[in-house]
Amino acid sequence: MSEPVDVDGPVIPPPEGYVSNLDNPPNGNALVNGLISFFLALSLVFIIIHVIIPAIGTYIAGCIFVYRIAATSGFFVHGWDFRLRNLSWFYYNLFLATQMYLATMIFLKPAILLEWARIFGPGNRKAFRWTCYIIAGLNSVYYTINILIEVNSCHPREYYWDKTIPGGKCLDGPVLALTSALINLIFDIAILILPQTVIWRLNMSRRRRAGVSIVFIIGLLAVASAVLRIAFGAAYVSNIDYTYILSSQAILCIAEVTAGFLVFASPAAPKPVLHLFQQATSSVDRLMSSRRGSSQGTNTGEESQSKNFRYLFSRKRSRSTLDDQVGGKDSLSLRKLSTAKSKDSNLSNRQQQSSTVPSLP
Repeated sequence: MSEPVDVDGPVIPPPEGYVSNLDNPPNGNALVNGLISFFLALSLVFIIIHVIIPAIGTYIAGCIFVYRIAATSGFFVHGWDFRLRNLSWFYYNLFLATQMYLATMIFLKPAILLEWARIFGPGNRKAFRWTCYIIAGLNSVYYTINILIEVNSCHPREYYWDKTIPGGKCLDGPVLALTSALINLIFDIAILILPQTVIWRLNMSRRRRAGVSIVFIIGLLAVASAVLRIAFGAAYVSNIDYTYILSSQAILCIAEVTAGFLVFASPAAPKPVLHLFQQATSSVDRLMSSRRGSSQGTNTGEESQSKNFRYLFSRKRSRSTLDDQVGGKDSLSLRKLSTAKSKDSNLSNRQQQSSTVPSLP
């Protein structure tokens, strides 16, 4: 007959030289709460700038489940300081947070790829567009299957978080986590590389290409998070201190989703900034105009400074959007046609003015 389980005892025995501290164990709750709050606020700002997509609901829900763990059993608590009774609550919230993470990826990464197809796909770039569509479809299918596997990985399902249920069994969780992290990294690398293949073939200066490329290289944050997940996933396979190792995985998942939101919204982020520059330029122009009559000697310098501001942050320059830069020959033709029409209109106006103004005797 097996010995009864002490649910008030530690999850794992402490290593030699350590004494279990079950009542007030050292933890990393302050770190987790701070990072998750920062990631959540950063994502919300960028999403509000651009557009709300379905992923934001599942993302916020996942953050809530992470907060619930920090408020109760805690993060970065070693198993020998973790009371066995609290383990089911830890795993239950982690289970729900994992499903929210996977559901977020169903929407978020395809949204990024469809945005890439819209920005970089016009004209004769059919191969690029279809690559985006195919990867987006594979991504959604994969994460949907991943949810089904995770939800049904234990029998009965409650055994996922309650290991005291007799006769329960689960698939190999560490192997599943490591496999998921590897496939996830492949998708992140594809999203990072795809726009770069177009940007560096654009007909513009190297400096300008580099500037456009930087906007889309935020995806490195997602790749870095995915690589770290693999590193911790490898440790998860060989280490039984699950409560401590899974804390890092939770933070990295939230960080990766946050990076995805930044990638999705970053092309639109400069627009409000340009608006602020336009307002500042208008204020400078009004200030210069009000002071023109005060001193003829300083008038020339002030006009020159005002022209420099208008040149740097004029409305015409701010309308040179990313779509115009990468839209291909169609947008170039439209700009030429618009310029030609403008010249014809100006010529017509000058002719009408010359016909109505009386000639000098």
